[in-house]
Amino acid sequence: MSRTLVLGTAGHIDHGKTALVKALTGVDTDRLKEEKSRGITTELGFTHLRLPSGTDIGIVDVPGHEKFIRHMVAGASGIDCVLLVVAADEGVMPQTVEHVQICRLLGVKKGLIAITKSDLVDEEMQELVREDIRGLTEATFLEDAPMLPVSSVTGAGLPVLLEALDAITQSLRQRETGQLFRLPIDRVFSMKGFGTVITGTVISGRVRVGDEVEILPARIKTRVRGIQIHNAPADQSLAGQRTAINLQGLEKRDLKRGDVLIHPGTLSPTRRIDGDLTLLPTAEHPVISGSTHRFHIGTALHLAKIFLMDRETLGPSEEAYAQFVFDVPIIALPLDRYVIRGSGKIQTLGGGEILSVHPRRRKRFSPADLETLSLLQTGSDRDRVLHFINNSGKTGISFPRLQELTNLARGPLEKGLENAAGAHEIFKIALAPPVFIHADHIRDLSERILDTLKAFHRDNPLEKGLEKEVLRSKLLPGADRKLWDLLLKAVQRTGKFVVDKEHVHLKEHKITLDPAFQTTVNAVMTGIEKNGTQPPTLKELSARYGLPPDRLKPILSYLLKEGKLVKLSEELYIGMDAFGDIRQKTIAFLKENGEITIQSFKELTGLSRKFAVPILERFDKERVTLRIDQKRVLRN
Repeated sequence: MSRTLVLGTAGHIDHGKTALVKALTGVDTDRLKEEKSRGITTELGFTHLRLPSGTDIGIVDVPGHEKFIRHMVAGASGIDCVLLVVAADEGVMPQTVEHVQICRLLGVKKGLIAITKSDLVDEEMQELVREDIRGLTEATFLEDAPMLPVSSVTGAGLPVLLEALDAITQSLRQRETGQLFRLPIDRVFSMKGFGTVITGTVISGRVRVGDEVEILPARIKTRVRGIQIHNAPADQSLAGQRTAINLQGLEKRDLKRGDVLIHPGTLSPTRRIDGDLTLLPTAEHPVISGSTHRFHIGTALHLAKIFLMDRETLGPSEEAYAQFVFDVPIIALPLDRYVIRGSGKIQTLGGGEILSVHPRRRKRFSPADLETLSLLQTGSDRDRVLHFINNSGKTGISFPRLQELTNLARGPLEKGLENAAGAHEIFKIALAPPVFIHADHIRDLSERILDTLKAFHRDNPLEKGLEKEVLRSKLLPGADRKLWDLLLKAVQRTGKFVVDKEHVHLKEHKITLDPAFQTTVNAVMTGIEKNGTQPPTLKELSARYGLPPDRLKPILSYLLKEGKLVKLSEELYIGMDAFGDIRQKTIAFLKENGEITIQSFKELTGLSRKFAVPILERFDKERVTLRIDQKRVLRN
């Protein structure tokens, strides 16, 4: 597979970034009329370069003026290495410093330094500039970077610079293509004959022509009509590639810089994130908990209210955990880097790494929350995966959601889940997609089921067991029925309870009647049977046997389950034999006469309306009869 890398420029205004890119590639990345007339870069510029080894790299040329730092951050968000440009006739300037700081905060690890306009100064001046640069880059990722004098006018030093660029690209780590696909949009335009085109760097995953895609945060769905990489058509684009994508059926006004292209449903916007926050040594003022600052992530800019988790104020060079709250949804994943800048005087203050993207509102100074944030920052991938599974509770977490919360590639995440299941740390529930539940929750659910069943059997000795749905409503009302059924199967492996069709009971439970209770059951059944087709009501049975209704109900329920009674209403039960006789008479009558009314039913059975109506309604419920107005007919 060819390497897929992006180089970004950095440096002060008028230090020759765009001129150097043109000298290397032949392309003037200042495309706007205003840029050409003013002679400064105000927007991001893009081109590509083929290195001596044959490796193609994308180039993002950023503005150097302090007014356009927002564009610079957007351009730097997707780069693999930086080309810091310092003019030999001026040396390190304010935006040189700020650009290096921004690259550090965004996690750029590799770079080299071009000392431009070297034809304008002597060797002594160049050495002074080198000293200036060494002071700036000390203890940064650029500390040991090559410093190469070049001239975009004479071409001096360009071959050496190209060789150095080639060498540095070979040392860069290839981006992960197994992660969720994301492309933060940095430019939107229309092309005649093509329609709407967006550009950006694929920061993770891959996208193919024909793929359905979604634009966040607006949740607009469309399809990839075409892909271009380095001005050439391509079937797909991989992580690390500068890419232009032609989108189907969209207008330019539907999109903007800062939107993110994803595969549908793979991640969701959030208004709250956790992160670690480090302030730069050069920060001109501290960050106070509850204050609002500019928050740069990807190609987007938002306003964030910052809540420090363990202090009231964060000063220069200090680090703390923070929760960021936004007025509008933002798109982010764990491990993403961000930058914060002042909301009054606009200056880069600091930045850090995102730890969690859909957290609950955390309690400041809480030892438990601080411990969780520490785990998310320093814990292993396994630790983080188990944390999110445990945190999801007894209903578990799906694979896509887990991938979003961890930002792990599919392969390593699947392997980690397989190992955790093998070690009995988690349970895999075979839904589509599968759901993973922490073993602690399974154990706790098992104990709660056993306690609930013990109490139920104690209070209802004549019941076979507790209905599954009733048990779900007591213990896990948030679970859907399919998940609940699979959970019961998983927990049933403990061997201490049994799921029998729609009921759940303890393994050792058996319906047993003591002699005294059996005598009462027999007496109640005899009393109902004795009255034949006109059985006593619940109130009459209670008076006859001196038993309150709540003592009678379990007896009647037991007789129902034994198939000896039929329930006509909450107050009326009839013997099965008497009910069967009436049903046979009714069916015979309907076959002969075609229909029956309440009056003709009363005449047929000799029953009063008190018994006739509930018996006919029972026939309707059993689908023996069909009521049509005031008459009933036999169902087919």
